[in-house]
Amino acid sequence: MLGGLPYMWRKIADEKARIYDRLNLATAKRVLLIGESNESCGFVEDLRRLLPADAEITSIDVIDRARDMCFAGEMGKNGALGTWRWDYVDKIADNYYDAIAVMQGVQHTEDWTETAQHLTRVLKPGGVLATGELSLGPPFEEKASADIHLLYIVEKIFAGIKMDWRKLSYWSVDDLRLAFGDRLTDQGWYVNRGLESFWGRKPTLSDTK
Repeated sequence: MLGGLPYMWRKIADEKARIYDRLNLATAKRVLLIGESNESCGFVEDLRRLLPADAEITSIDVIDRARDMCFAGEMGKNGALGTWRWDYVDKIADNYYDAIAVMQGVQHTEDWTETAQHLTRVLKPGGVLATGELSLGPPFEEKASADIHLLYIVEKIFAGIKMDWRKLSYWSVDDLRLAFGDRLTDQGWYVNRGLESFWGRKPTLSDTK
């Protein structure tokens, strides 16, 4: 939103690699990527390098719509800036993708319970979904508020672009865990350096026996 995503993702390249490792990309044939600034953050290039040469990448970049909605003050049904219903897989066949990566896009769906249902529908049994998000939300606000210098800088930046940063969407790892529930097994998550990551595997028939 403020032009810093490529810089920040370059600075945490090791964290990106950890997320990719979860996706089992070496044998994947079809991968769905939903995120912001997919090209400039290196997400597409990274996936292409890690996937087989003939693999298919569906890259959906939400940055323009997210930015336009936030600056226009438009909110989704969850009452937060820059969120909407994700219809990206409505016409995709069941069990189509081997892996799904949501890289810097978690905050822009208005309903993760609905989105979780749709994304797991198009994920193959045994396939992994993983997220990585540098977000502004209660954890960030707590850090900024702990030091008046930092809070002043944050307030000054957002005042300059006429945006209430406290109205930006925030979906936590716990929200994702609740939304996916038993649709994903072997769930894991961590928070480090402002990055929140979540992942899980779609159950196979043997998992249900």
